Amino acid sequence: MDTVEKPDQNTSDEVISWYEENWNSPVFPFFRKPKLTPETSLSTGKYPWAWEDAEDILVEYFERFKVERRNFSFIKYWPNEETFIPLNFLRKKENRFHYVEPQPLTIQMLVASAKAGYWLYD
Repeated sequence: MDTVEKPDQNTSDEVISWYEENWNSPVFPFFRKPKLTPETSLSTGKYPWAWEDAEDILVEYFERFKVERRNFSFIKYWPNEETFIPLNFLRKKENRFHYVEPQPLTIQMLVASAKAGYWLYD
């Protein structure tokens, strides 16, 4: 009797394999690869991606897995990356740049949205 994998499991395996093969590399050549779990976050935690890399990853993800962007907001997950204000301390307090804590964008979120065919979280 052949075992048939559920389509949901196939999607999960495909997303994880794609990320593992293409984007989960060591921070430095002599370091180990970060351990990948469903809770691994691309935007927060120990190894967050810079916004330039994250943009490349997500463009490829949306195209490869045919996920509709719908209400996806890149700024929610990388809110501070494009902001550089030299001498911020000289500005009036109400006009100063304030750091915004990024929301975690996890592997599980990528998997669930790939299964649904559209972005589920915004």
